[in-house]
Amino acid sequence: MKIFRGGGFSGAKAFVLCAILAAFVCGLGLAYGAAEKFSWPLIGLDQLSATLGEVRGRSLHTGIDIKTRGLNGQPVYAPARGTVSRVISKANGYGNALFLSHGGIESVYGHLDSFGEGAARLNTFVSILKLMYNTDEVDFRFRKSKPVFDQGQVAAYTGETGSGPPHLHYELRTKDGYLNPLTFHTVRDTEPPVIDRLYVCVEEEGTTVAERAIRVRRGWWGYAPDETSVSCAPGSRVFLKLACYDRVNARNSVAVHRIAVFENDRSVFSIGFDEIRYADLQYGHLIYDISKSSIDGSATYTYFLCKRAGNEFSGIGAGGEGYIVPGPNPKRIRVVVSDFAGNRSELGLSIRGDGRPIEPAHRVKMRKGAVAELRDERGAFSIRLRKNSLRSDALLGLDALAPEAARAVEGLGGIDEADLIAVCALHPFDLQFDAPVDIAVKGPRGRDMMIYQLYEGRPPRPLPTSYIASRGEYRAYGTAGGYLALIRDTVPPAVSLPPTHEFLADEGPYRKLRLLVYDGLSRLRESSVHCMVDGESLPCAYDNDRRWVEVVLPRGVFDGGYHHVFLKCADNAGNTAVFSSPLR
Repeated sequence: MKIFRGGGFSGAKAFVLCAILAAFVCGLGLAYGAAEKFSWPLIGLDQLSATLGEVRGRSLHTGIDIKTRGLNGQPVYAPARGTVSRVISKANGYGNALFLSHGGIESVYGHLDSFGEGAARLNTFVSILKLMYNTDEVDFRFRKSKPVFDQGQVAAYTGETGSGPPHLHYELRTKDGYLNPLTFHTVRDTEPPVIDRLYVCVEEEGTTVAERAIRVRRGWWGYAPDETSVSCAPGSRVFLKLACYDRVNARNSVAVHRIAVFENDRSVFSIGFDEIRYADLQYGHLIYDISKSSIDGSATYTYFLCKRAGNEFSGIGAGGEGYIVPGPNPKRIRVVVSDFAGNRSELGLSIRGDGRPIEPAHRVKMRKGAVAELRDERGAFSIRLRKNSLRSDALLGLDALAPEAARAVEGLGGIDEADLIAVCALHPFDLQFDAPVDIAVKGPRGRDMMIYQLYEGRPPRPLPTSYIASRGEYRAYGTAGGYLALIRDTVPPAVSLPPTHEFLADEGPYRKLRLLVYDGLSRLRESSVHCMVDGESLPCAYDNDRRWVEVVLPRGVFDGGYHHVFLKCADNAGNTAVFSSPLR
C-alpha cells in the first residue's frame, strides 16, 4: 500500500484500516486467467480527442481519449472481468484513476469523477482512506485481496480530474509497454486522414540545414502537392516531413495510425503505433517536429519521415531509414497515411538530382558532449551548451533579427514595438536539446521583462528569467530551437465573469464561484491569486485548462441579496490585476 501525503498513524488506526480492508475485499473470488474479449467502456460515446502515440511535450500519449460531450458522470463499464490492482486520487496527472488487471493486460481509466462501488464499495473505500489519513491525495495498490468488476459492470464514472475538459483517458498496459486500445475494439470511422503540408529537407551533420514547405491540395482524385517535382543537389541527404492528422467522429485532430514512404515502389520508411514500449516515450521529439504543431492556425502533427540520429522507437519498420539520395534519374516518392480503420490518403512527388548545392547560412559545428558557447554577430544573444545538451553533433546558427524582421514574425506582431526589446532565431527550429541550454540576452533592467521562446504561428512561451546586474543581461534556459525574444510585459491579467451557467456550481455542501482570469503573454502567477467574499478570505484554486479561478464557499452563500467579490492576482512579469464588484 502506498499513500501520498499521508501522515503517521497509530496502531489502533492500522488495526481499523486492516479490518476495513478485510470487510471490503475478502471473499470476492480473485483469481483471474486469460483476458476475455474486450467491450467498449462507454455506451454511445465513440468520439476520440486523442489516440495512442500523439506527441505530449517531448513524450508520447499512452492511450486514447474518449470525449464525453462536455459532461461528467458518464458510467464507465469494465471491458472485461478484472481485478482492481490500483486506485489513484490526485489533483494533477491522471486525477482519479482506476487500474484493472485482466491476466497479462492492465486497463487504466483516468480523469474520473468517482469510482464505481461494486461489491467492495470501492468509492466509499477511497473516501475512508482519505479520511483516515487526513489527505486528499491517495495512491493505493491492492496486494493480496483485490476487488473484482465483471465485464459490463460499472467500474467508474467519467470526469475532468487531473487535467483537461471532461473526457475518459483509456489505456491498456502490459509488462513491456502500452497497447493500442483500438486493436481490441471496433470504432466507427469512415473519414480518411487529412494531409496538410509536405516538407522537403536536406540534412548535414545530423542537422536540418534546408527546408522547403510545399502546400498540399485535396481534389476529387485525392491529394496532390503544389510542386510535383523538386530539384535537389545530387548526392545530398534528403528527407521528408509530413503534416497530417486524423479525425474519429469529432472535429478535433488526432494522430494517424501508420505512415509509409516508398521510393520507386520500394519501401524506404514506415512508422506505426500499434504498441509503445516504456523506453519509446523518450523519442517523442524525434518522431515529431514539435516546432510545427499548428499550420495556418489549425492543430496538426508533423512527422519526421526518417529515422533521425538517436531515434530507436520500436514502431519504426525495418524497411529503411527514409533518407533519399538524389541521382541522375528522378526518384518517384509516394507517401501513404492510414488510420486504424483502414482509411488511407496518399501523396506523390518526384525528387530530381539536378539542383545546385545548398549554401547554408552561417552555422557553427557543435560537438556532442562538448561545453560550448554560441553568440550572434551583434553580441546581444548567447547560447551556452552543457555537456549533455546534444544527442549528436549538430550545426547551429544564432541570428539576431532587425526590428522590422522581428515584427514580421507571426506571434510577435501583436506586441507593441517599444516592448519588443530584442529577437533572435536559433537554428534549426526542429532541434530539441537533451539537456537545457543557458540563454543570455543583453538588455536594460526592468522588472517587467522576460525571455520568451516561440515558433511561427504560436504565442510566445515565457521562460523563467533572472537579471544579472553585473553583466547587464537576462538569463534563462531553453530546450529547443526557434525564436528567442526579450519582451517587456506591461499588461495585467484580464479578469471577467464566465457565462451564467458556469459562474456558480454546487458540489455537496459547497458552492463554487468562478471568475475567468487570463494572461496571454507572461502567464498568471498562480501563487498570487487572493480572493475575498464579503470581506472574508476564502480558499481558491486556478484551473489552467478552463482559465478560471474557483472559490469554495459554504452552500448557503449567494442564495440572495448582494455580495461583494474581490480578486487580486498578478502575472509572472509582476503586473497586478484587481477585480472588485458587488454581485447579486
